[in-house]
Amino acid sequence: MKPAIPSTAYLVVILFVVLFSLSCRKQETTEDPPLAPLGPAMSGASVSGDNKLITLRFSKGIYKGGVLNEAVTSDDFQVQIEGGVATADSFRVAHTAGHDSVVLRLYLKGLATGSELVTIRPKGAESIVDGEAHPMPDTASVSVRLADIGIIGSWVSTGENLSPVFQQFGFDSVYMQFRANGSYQFESFTTGGIHNLLTGTFAQTSSNAGNIRQITLIQQSPVNGTAAGIFRLYNETVARLVYEVVQTEPAVQGMTPPTPELGFGSSGLLGSDNIQVFLKDASDR
Repeated sequence: MKPAIPSTAYLVVILFVVLFSLSCRKQETTEDPPLAPLGPAMSGASVSGDNKLITLRFSKGIYKGGVLNEAVTSDDFQVQIEGGVATADSFRVAHTAGHDSVVLRLYLKGLATGSELVTIRPKGAESIVDGEAHPMPDTASVSVRLADIGIIGSWVSTGENLSPVFQQFGFDSVYMQFRANGSYQFESFTTGGIHNLLTGTFAQTSSNAGNIRQITLIQQSPVNGTAAGIFRLYNETVARLVYEVVQTEPAVQGMTPPTPELGFGSSGLLGSDNIQVFLKDASDR
């Protein structure tokens, strides 16, 4: 007679069979995770304070597709702007082969209002590759928003755009450059060949009086001084700046800074003769 098998042994065998069966079913239904793309990815973007330069960052060093060890160029990207007023006129690309960043120089038509969203994509499926020729998908993209930079930029005034005050003193042309770092440069030339250069810092603020903004200039060279006033930007075929400021330190008798509430022509004794019109310099468009 065969010895009886303990009931606990039956339980162990049954449990093993059940666990083995479940394990097999689990293995049958488990799917491998999708493979990560091998090519480079766009990892971020930032825009300079003057809306001119967009720095693109990538997950690894990149090259131009279809050639050996060459930098990417503007032919490898497409740029689209949505919203706002400013549109893309053209762009240039600066890149060193194998580096993981690209600087895109953006040329705009019109002044940005802060609502413009710039989206940058590869031009084609194999336009951009990594060091092992793995391409970046043409569905990749990165976006960055432009800012309302106000008066920042380069401006020029000549001919009838010169204020009556400037014309009276024999001015031939006036150039003003306001930089994103808060510095400015005023350069003028007279019909007699006199050249004048003023530099300093500035601050601009918005107001509740329509589209008129306020500006304060702290002159640091060739002598110290302060001026204050107002300006307004016009988004035309060539951007136009209407500008009126007066010296406040040292104060000039009979001269008061114009205000957004009183509008242009409120510079005390000078009135509208102190209103200056600038156009965006061709080098800055």
